[in-house]
Amino acid sequence: MSLDAIVIGAGHNGLVAAARLGQAGRRVLVVEAEAVPGGLLGEAGGMRVAAMPTGLHPEVARGLALQRHGLRPGRPLATLALGGAAPVRIEGATVTGVDAATAAAFADLHRRLTRQASALAPMMLKVPPRLRDGGWGELMTLARLGLGIRLLGKADMRELLRILLSNVWDLLNDEIGDGPLAGALAMEATLGGAMGPRSPGTVLPLLYRLAGQPRAMPEGGAGAIVAALVQAVEAAGGQVRTGARVAALLTGDDRVEGVRLEGGEELRAPLVLSNAHPRATLLDLLGVRHLDAEDVRRAWRMATEGMVARLDLALAAAPALSGGATPGLGDRIIVAPGMGTLETAFNASKYKESPDKPALECHWDGATSRLSVSAQFVPCHLKGGWTAEARDRLTANVVSVLDAAMPGLAAKVTGVTLATPADIEARFTLPGGHWHHGEFRVDQMLMLRPFAGAAQYRMPVTGLYLCGAGAHPGGDVTGLPGWNAAGVALKDGRGR
Repeated sequence: MSLDAIVIGAGHNGLVAAARLGQAGRRVLVVEAEAVPGGLLGEAGGMRVAAMPTGLHPEVARGLALQRHGLRPGRPLATLALGGAAPVRIEGATVTGVDAATAAAFADLHRRLTRQASALAPMMLKVPPRLRDGGWGELMTLARLGLGIRLLGKADMRELLRILLSNVWDLLNDEIGDGPLAGALAMEATLGGAMGPRSPGTVLPLLYRLAGQPRAMPEGGAGAIVAALVQAVEAAGGQVRTGARVAALLTGDDRVEGVRLEGGEELRAPLVLSNAHPRATLLDLLGVRHLDAEDVRRAWRMATEGMVARLDLALAAAPALSGGATPGLGDRIIVAPGMGTLETAFNASKYKESPDKPALECHWDGATSRLSVSAQFVPCHLKGGWTAEARDRLTANVVSVLDAAMPGLAAKVTGVTLATPADIEARFTLPGGHWHHGEFRVDQMLMLRPFAGAAQYRMPVTGLYLCGAGAHPGGDVTGLPGWNAAGVALKDGRGR
């Protein structure tokens, strides 16, 4: 088959990119190493790494007509914050389970943060401007960002500039004090990364996540997202080929010419979009001979240490919250009694140790009697390695924390499946096992993602683009990196 484009990796961003290219008339093949599509949303091996996806960005869902392919939006996620005397329920700006003064303070804080995040939201759909050698278009992009911030008004603009690079610990202590409510918000700011609540710059990831809200988990969860995207690719004339691991990129005259699979098969196309990690794409698949020394250094120095372990707990009965209530199907459960819990866990991870009391994000699936758990601040490169004893200790610590928050849970556990960040790294060829393909921090966001000089999806070899979570605007299940990258490739006229 004659191809116009090849997409490496059938994660959600790769599928989004392929579907958009297909809609524009490109003949596209997606090659995926795993036996099933979906990447971190797939269930190869019996576990989804991204256990709690929210819906794709509305622009992506509309642009690919995903409703036509069976994707149905669900209700916005509610968060249950456990760790206090009673569960605290968070639904947007509304919070119950706390005193009236705290609820009012939270509502005011949420309103201000959401408004400030709205000034940053338009950048998520735009190609980041170049900081050097940019033309008028680049300057206009920067100007529009500045105008959006200025239109917040004097008070909100000053407040945004004051808190943007500060830490979430100080912000929340000043506004609502510590406790399960603050712990849940601090978890939002740090989940997936290697920064604790006291780390400078943790307000920025919080604003980033608010910029994409409200989003809801679709009916059918992660599986429904993957199925709809595969249908969108096929409806546009593309193909998804699983069990096809890429060993190298083919190049000639500083242009990409296709890919070589493990086993030696070569597939030719003048356009390749990589949903793989930027470091793996550039150093492993492309090779350092095509890069200058500074690009090699920056790729190696990317902050990409994964900090989340995934556990699936099979339970004999539904977990019970305080008062005997059972979590709802769409509830997101955060177990973090306060910001101090997160900071203590982060301190352990800094020394490559597994925390005694990790902060947890959970989701109960009554249909499968499974509690999906993401344990935060579990280092990829554990001191002493991930021995059987270390894995058992982590599992025991997680079950202990859950049992304290959901009394009687430990007795209900009938089986456990564990994936450490090191397991995720090995399975997905994902350096550091980082969900987001790189830290959300000021020197790896917007026009600096994945690193300075590589922020506009285009790579040093003509026809090669990044379309995964390592590209702007980053991780989470938005589909925007794939959408934006395909848009840049089409604008460049590649693949024909």
